[in-house]
Amino acid sequence: MKKISLAALALAAISATLPAQAQSNVTVFGVIDLAARSVKNDATQNQLAASGLTTSRLGFRGTEDLGGGLKAHFWLEGGLDPDTGNANGQTWTRRSTIGLQGGFGEVRMGREKNTSGVTWEQLDPFSDTGMSAVGRLNQAFTATNASYSRSSNMVSYYSPDMGGITGVFNVAASEGALGNKHIGGRLAYNAGPLFAVVSYATTESSPTIDIKRTTFGGTYDMKVAKFFGMYSKTDAGPADQKNWLLGVSVPVGATLLRASYHKMDGGGSINNREARQFSLGGQYNLSRRTAVYATYSDISNTNTAFTVATGSALTTGRDSSGYEVGLRHSF
Repeated sequence: MKKISLAALALAAISATLPAQAQSNVTVFGVIDLAARSVKNDATQNQLAASGLTTSRLGFRGTEDLGGGLKAHFWLEGGLDPDTGNANGQTWTRRSTIGLQGGFGEVRMGREKNTSGVTWEQLDPFSDTGMSAVGRLNQAFTATNASYSRSSNMVSYYSPDMGGITGVFNVAASEGALGNKHIGGRLAYNAGPLFAVVSYATTESSPTIDIKRTTFGGTYDMKVAKFFGMYSKTDAGPADQKNWLLGVSVPVGATLLRASYHKMDGGGSINNREARQFSLGGQYNLSRRTAVYATYSDISNTNTAFTVATGSALTTGRDSSGYEVGLRHSF
């Protein structure tokens, strides 16, 4: 017994001098969101459509604690079309990143939302999703821009929180494809009821044209209502456009009401193009993970052909509108 006890003590002493075993975890997560929808473009089309409130997705994410405040992590996330059962192949085009996080901040590599995409999403009461998404009036000019909201082949740096101030810097390689080369950055302040942000990004659209987008705005949460405001200017060679958005969300018990007004004005070579979007929505939370919702959106086009959703073709200058009632469950 003494020999066994001495051996156990020796092993304990040796293990105490070795690095602690890294702790890791992996999480499976996702969203299923489906809605009965009616879209009126040139013709009316009734649909069962995905992602009216939250984009349907399937993902895996995990972290490993390396000790000393350093963590390694990965994130794989792909879109789903639950109305057809199509899992898009399954690719991970929503996000596929690996990175390190510590006191210095965070470094990520792979494909994910860039600074412009995140900023437009945060300044929209509908989170740039569904019929009412701010991105519905994204681009009135013709130019290659694969990096509107997400970029591939990207390296990103996220600063630590410095008294409510955070910064992000993205750089993405073109790898021989126009529309992919992207550089962006943003600075945000988030403390108390106020969130304010400014972002800038440039994307190589052609050998002679870079798309340059500057966005700023903020939100103010008064608890009884949260207000949203955004201004964004995009330059693309001879064309430019301005996007303005005002929005509000109002919590009423388990219900969240939303409204937004969004205007796009063309300039330069597209100075005769404009569009206006008005949206209303309501969400009732049955639980922390399950919600029912209803949304209405209308787009008025002037020499443009923006639509609230995919449906029938739309003649340039005609309006698009639609409504939906849906169910969202996250896991």
